[in-house]
Amino acid sequence: MSLLTLTSCTSVPLTSMIKMASLDDDDITVINASEVRVRLSLTEPAELETKDVKLVLKFEHLGDTKTEYEYLLEVIDSNKVDAAESWFTSGSVKHQYKFKFSRLSQLEFNKFQKAYLKQGKPKRYNWTVYYHLKQLPYQGEDLTIDMELKFSAQEDFFYLLKNRQISIDK
Repeated sequence: MSLLTLTSCTSVPLTSMIKMASLDDDDITVINASEVRVRLSLTEPAELETKDVKLVLKFEHLGDTKTEYEYLLEVIDSNKVDAAESWFTSGSVKHQYKFKFSRLSQLEFNKFQKAYLKQGKPKRYNWTVYYHLKQLPYQGEDLTIDMELKFSAQEDFFYLLKNRQISIDK
């Protein structure tokens, strides 16, 4: 059995925080589900189990009512990205995976969009990704995860998580 321990704070770049803060209620209703993409990057030797990966949208409404919607993703691309090095850091080889909504999730998201405005404006909401690891790093090694999202083909990815460090204890 393995235990994953988060060892650092979430690192979300300022541009991503501005992007998320600038989304208003109408933005969710105009997202084209067929263009939504998620990209996950994990340092070697970790590998992602590409089944049952889900994009999750969580709402908190007034009165502390919380709602969560899960959308199944399917992998459309996976590859290895060579280590990026700079004067300040040495990089690691990463496994990178790109996902899109499954066909059923596209239909569910479209249904959600129609009902969204009827629920009233949420106090806050956030996006995250649920995933499982197929291959863990070795005991005592850290795993670094990047989680990115984009809503349309014309946009660039923005980070939900950047350089999240996880320590592996077995």
